[in-house]
Amino acid sequence: MAYPFTVIFIRHFPTQGNQQKKYIGWTDEPILEGIKTKELYAERGQIVGSDLLRCRQTAGLLFEHISYTPIENLRECSFGDWEYKTYEELKENPIYQAWIDNPRSVAPPNGESLDDMEGRVISVFYQLVEEIKNPIFITHGGPIRYLLSKFIDNDKTFWEWDVPHGSKYTLHWADKKDVLEGKPCTSFWVEHLMENEHM
Repeated sequence: MAYPFTVIFIRHFPTQGNQQKKYIGWTDEPILEGIKTKELYAERGQIVGSDLLRCRQTAGLLFEHISYTPIENLRECSFGDWEYKTYEELKENPIYQAWIDNPRSVAPPNGESLDDMEGRVISVFYQLVEEIKNPIFITHGGPIRYLLSKFIDNDKTFWEWDVPHGSKYTLHWADKKDVLEGKPCTSFWVEHLMENEHM
C-alpha cells in the first residue's frame, strides 16, 4: 500500500556575508544575531542538512529539541577562489564572466560548476529519501533551487526560483516511489519563518 510522502526544504537564516552580497558557498560563518522565528509546530520527520554552521544554527533555532544530522554533500556550491568576494570585486575577471555566462559547465578556480553541485545533491537526496520517512532538509539557496526546479512541474528555471533566507518549502507526493522515480510533486506551498526580515 502506498502512503503519502512529504519533503520539506528550509533555507538557512542569513549571515553577514549574505547581507554584504558576498559569495559564501563553503565559507563557514554564523547566522546574524537577533533573528526571531515564527512559531514552528513540531514536524514529523528526521532533520538533515548541510554540515555548515549557518544550517546547524538554523536547525537549533527552529528545532531546539530534535537531533540534526549534518551532511557535507548538502552544502552550497563551492565558489573556490571566489569565496567571500562580491560581484564588484570579480566583474573584470574573464573567468568569472565565463562562469556567469555558463555556470553549468564552467567552475570557479578550485570550486564547482552548477552541474557538479547538482550531481552530489541529487545523489544524497535520493539516498536520504530511501532511508528516511518525510525528511526535513535545512540547506542553501543553490541546492533548494535545484530541487524545486526538478520536482515542481512548472516553467520556472533554476534562477527563477525565489528562495529567501528562512523560507520553507513543503512538497507532497502520493508515495515515496514517485519521489525516487523523479516524478513531480502533486502539491507544494511556501512559508517564511523569520519574524524580522534581515534580507
